Amino acid sequence: MTLIDKIPTLGDAELQAFLSNARRLDVTGTPEQRRAVAEVITPLEREASRRRALAHAARHR
Repeated sequence: MTLIDKIPTLGDAELQAFLSNARRLDVTGTPEQRRAVAEVITPLEREASRRRALAHAARHR
C-alpha cells in the first residue's frame, strides 16, 4: 500500500504532519525529495480540504 492509498485512513494529526512536511520539503528539499513530494502533495491537499469542508458543514447544521 502506497502513501497515496493510505491518505484517507490517516488521522487528522497525521494528515496535517504529512502535509506540513510535504510543504516544507517542496521548498527546501533535495531534488529527489521534491520529486517524491510532487507525487503526494496534491492528494494530501485534497484530503485536508475535504475534511475542512466536512467539518464546516457539520458546524453549520
